[in-house]
Amino acid sequence: MTEQNEQAQQDSSEPQESQNNNKQLILSLIIAVVAILWGIKNPSTALRVLAVMLGFGGIIMIHEFGHFIVAKLGGIKVEAFSIGMGPVILGIRKLKKGWKIRLMPKIGEEQIVEEGDNETEYQIALLPIGGFVRMLGQSDTGAADENDDPRAYSNRPIWIRICVVSAGVTFNAIGAIIIFMILFMNGIDLKPAVVGRVLPNSPAYDVGLVEGDKIVEVNGKRFIDFESIILAPALAEPGEPISFIVSRVDGSEEEFEIIAEKRDGDDSKLRYTGIAPATTLMVSNFIKEPNDIQDLYDTMGLRPGDIVKALGGQAAQTPMDYAKLESQTFQKEVSLRVLRQWPPESEGRMVDVSFPMFVGPTVENFRDKQDLAHFCSLVPRLKVAAVSQPGRFQYFVKWFQTIILRQTPRKFVSELLQRGDVLVKIGDIDLPNYKQLRQVTTEYKDKDLAITVLRKNDEGNEERLDLIVHPKSSIGSKRVKVGFAPELDMDSPIVAQVILTSGQAPLSDIPAGAIITSVDGQPVSNFYEIATLLQDNAGQKVSIDYLHDGLAGGTAVVVSGHEPVHAQAVVAAGIPFEDLTAEFKYSSPIQAAQMGLKKAWQFVLRSYVTLIRLFQGSVPVKALSGPVGIISMTYQVAGTTASHYFYFLGLISSCLAVMNLLPLPVLDGGHIVLLIIEKITGKPVHEKILTPIMYAGLAMLLGLVLIVTYFDLIRILGL
Repeated sequence: MTEQNEQAQQDSSEPQESQNNNKQLILSLIIAVVAILWGIKNPSTALRVLAVMLGFGGIIMIHEFGHFIVAKLGGIKVEAFSIGMGPVILGIRKLKKGWKIRLMPKIGEEQIVEEGDNETEYQIALLPIGGFVRMLGQSDTGAADENDDPRAYSNRPIWIRICVVSAGVTFNAIGAIIIFMILFMNGIDLKPAVVGRVLPNSPAYDVGLVEGDKIVEVNGKRFIDFESIILAPALAEPGEPISFIVSRVDGSEEEFEIIAEKRDGDDSKLRYTGIAPATTLMVSNFIKEPNDIQDLYDTMGLRPGDIVKALGGQAAQTPMDYAKLESQTFQKEVSLRVLRQWPPESEGRMVDVSFPMFVGPTVENFRDKQDLAHFCSLVPRLKVAAVSQPGRFQYFVKWFQTIILRQTPRKFVSELLQRGDVLVKIGDIDLPNYKQLRQVTTEYKDKDLAITVLRKNDEGNEERLDLIVHPKSSIGSKRVKVGFAPELDMDSPIVAQVILTSGQAPLSDIPAGAIITSVDGQPVSNFYEIATLLQDNAGQKVSIDYLHDGLAGGTAVVVSGHEPVHAQAVVAAGIPFEDLTAEFKYSSPIQAAQMGLKKAWQFVLRSYVTLIRLFQGSVPVKALSGPVGIISMTYQVAGTTASHYFYFLGLISSCLAVMNLLPLPVLDGGHIVLLIIEKITGKPVHEKILTPIMYAGLAMLLGLVLIVTYFDLIRILGL
């Protein structure tokens, strides 16, 4: 009777297995057909998605191949080695006589391996997103499976098992080195260590670095690209000076010591030097998507590959020329002359494109009062440059409060403020400056704040409006905001404040709210004209006439010869100039290997330091990127050049080599720790202890992934 029951159960299980196999086959075919049809309809996007999958799959395959090859060398029986994840499409095994090929094998199908057959089946799975190695007696989720076979993972010496576990990260590091070696042999364009812009009031600014300086050595190391400048503050201890040897434009070399510091108002807590990378005067050719190209033209009137030749009628031969002209152009609008070759195969022609100018403070941290944007100590009023628009979720919350909870929700900032509104008062501060606006906003976090603005009506007359706003911190930031971006009211000649600045006699005779009518005898109608006249008369004595409460007044002042205009003028559109790059190429394989090793080590160090700073609290979790952020970046890089795509994969492979060594039980580093404990105690960690440890480690890892994914989505969606 028992034999009949067993036979009946076996007979009933066969149709179930066949049914499961048919479902797997149908599902796989549906996925394949849908993917092919979508790829035909969206070839460009499909190729980039495929590049992301193959790239990540390749990195994981390198990792798994490390486990596989060392397990084989260590005498461990490897039952399967799979390329790809998901349903198995093809399985190949070398037999004593010929080959065994399984096409779309049944789920759970038991294989009979006879003496002389190869013990490992090589598989190809449906999804090209990695792979796996299945070793006899090895488990990733807990204690090793018990097995009498001497070649089982759990029965091999501990040192062999440690080698097998650590082989994955070792091969990731080796893979990164090989990728970089090949790239350096063929040549790759990277950002050179050239100073593009020095942020005012930054450590680099304080020691005298200027645009165009080439950094040839950092802390005694001569092989550097711009990555070395980024990495130096991260590697240095707080307060530790960084040694830079700089080649000046005239060819001379000077040594500087810079102490990196945290940037005021920056929630990331990362230390910086204040050095920005150099750019060219060409609009980025990396803009490839048709929608992005059209958007560039619709918003800026530019095309990829446009080269700026002049600004405001004055020639700009270098980025330094452009930056100097830009900073001295105090106009409401400026014309750029660009050399255009669009479509790419057409002949070049000159085109004039107009852009609005933005004038603001040179720095955002306002360490000193004189950091405020001012013109010979005169500070213009502030006005609303842009108002944040509510998202769908905010509309849903408002609907829920109104319809479901029967509450009267607060108005959105976009319903209260408009672009062009002039700030007359905020809290108790009349005609506030940037610093006062920030201080009052922070003081009123999550509280109602009274704000008064001037707004032009349909007839063009200004009306005074008293409003109530509700400042709050934005997602993932400590910065408290009202919901609008302020800018200087350069369209008006009205003075908000007169401040005391170093090196400049204050125009204290001019009261707040005064209307400047002339400078040096020339009539003015806005602060653009005031700034230009003061700048043109640097070092000279000028007269300034004004009106206040209907009464005329006047004074005279000697304009400072050094920075008479302490404000930043920039083309407001934010032109996407292409980064300055230089080819890094080494014809000797030995040199290329050395450079590949240094570059991989550079990224390993960067990952290691980031983790240390993360646990110290000096780097916030939101500064990290998780799977979503990395996939998003890979997708963008996949649309550029092959060399930069593989360079990015080398970076990811280097980082994974570090991340996988974290002592979390579910990672390779955690398995190594458990094996060391087994070596010390003479026995494996008991399953009753190991299981909760594994779950705790998994929970920690998933929690971290969820947090960084949350911030990735915030960045990608612009919330």
